[in-house]
Amino acid sequence: MAGLSGTGIVGSPDLYGSSITPGENLAVGQLVWDGKTGKAFRYVLNGAAALVKGNLVQEAVEDTTMENMVVRTAGVAGNRFLHITNGTSTITNAMYVGGSLSVYTAGTIAICDEYTVTGISGTLTTGGAMTVWLDRPLRAAVTTSATVNLKRSPWSGVIVAPATTSTGMICGVAHYEVPAEYYGWVQTHGMAAVLSDNGTFAVGSGVGGPLTVAGAMGVYAAGTGAQYVGVTRMAKASAKGLAVFVQID
Repeated sequence: MAGLSGTGIVGSPDLYGSSITPGENLAVGQLVWDGKTGKAFRYVLNGAAALVKGNLVQEAVEDTTMENMVVRTAGVAGNRFLHITNGTSTITNAMYVGGSLSVYTAGTIAICDEYTVTGISGTLTTGGAMTVWLDRPLRAAVTTSATVNLKRSPWSGVIVAPATTSTGMICGVAHYEVPAEYYGWVQTHGMAAVLSDNGTFAVGSGVGGPLTVAGAMGVYAAGTGAQYVGVTRMAKASAKGLAVFVQID
């Protein structure tokens, strides 16, 4: 078991453990720090394919049907829920726990208010009447002329980062193999071993992805569509596990 220490750490979760249900007292997206090494890790729900050790990990592909969603019944300030209409996706409650609900359009003083999702009930299929439960009361009324975005946690339904074109934010490095649809951990800060692509770069280079190879990092350059993830402590060697100081968190 890989343990944790340092201020604010409660218990000692196994950072190489996986389970089909959430671990006790653990939540998707939960951030923990190892006070001895300075490494940080996030708790994830993996997607439909096993994670590959050393690969960059991305959030689930953007679901545009869960953006600009209709407010079915006006939200009352002080309520800890909002009634909305499902887009065209069949979802589950577990997918969205720890996710985000935010007010998207004008027509309400609540625009840009953002809440953490604690649960979803109702009809979770296309066009269904859903109730989204929130971590705190609505700060202002949300009218039916407003629309909202419902987003999964970046660490819910994670996938190996695709090649070339990003379909979401990179949210960690797989430091072990998490089985498909299991809960586990990815690393987000500190020394890690990360797969390199077939590009070239020098020691001390900023690195990121996605670039030419799925799951692999390459040299980071602003404006290329790649996301910065850290600094390599080794010169480039194609398709190798390089020592990288990860700086996602």
